[in-house]
Order: sequence, then structure tokens, then C-alpha cells
Amino acid sequence: MRTIATAVTLLATTALLTSCTEEQAYCVDLAGYAAGATGVDPTKAADYVKILDDAKKLQESAPADVKDDWAVVVTFAEKAQKAGSDRVELARLSRQTGTVLTAYKAITTHAKDACKVDLPALN
Repeated sequence: MRTIATAVTLLATTALLTSCTEEQAYCVDLAGYAAGATGVDPTKAADYVKILDDAKKLQESAPADVKDDWAVVVTFAEKAQKAGSDRVELARLSRQTGTVLTAYKAITTHAKDACKVDLPALN
């Protein structure tokens, strides 16, 4: 009986450590992202393209609190990349910057509170 209790305790501890490790890995990746996201302007599609790959990785590893917010940022960046220099499409995208800014603010707040990482403000 003692062996079963020890095994259950070990499994619970392993699960707890794994979740901490995943959160810590996200925070480390987020710090790297912060360095590359300096000066990103939501009105310039090319700026989102610069950080798209990192944002996709963070979307995959993000905690549930901000996973949807990362999806908003990534979706916008993908659309911006696809639009390229098409002024009509870029004008359509510019109408979405409010939603992107709201999502990014949630990500920024979570980054500061949970990871102690300061993300650069979007201009």
C-alpha cells in the first residue's frame, strides 16, 4: 500500500513540475521575443512579418490565459504578410488594429505579471 501511495505522490509531483517547466519555458521564449519585438508598429504590416515566426511559437506554448490573444496577433501578422504591399488589403487590415492592440495589451499584462517580462509597447 505504501508503494502505491509513493507512486501516486511521485506522479502528482512530476505533473506539477512539468507544468511549471512549461510555464518557465514560455517565459524564457517570451523574453527572447521581447528583444525582437522592439519598435513594432501595428500600422505597418512589415513590422508584424518580422516577428511572425516567434509569435507562432509563443501561440503554441502560451498558457490558456493568453492563447487566444496570441491567435489574434498571429492571424493579423499572417494576413499582413499575405497582403504584402497591396494598399487596399493593408487598408482593410488597418481596421483590425484595435483588436490587435487589445490582444497585445492582454499579452503584455500577462507577461509582466506571470513572467516578469516587459514587452515593448506597440506604437
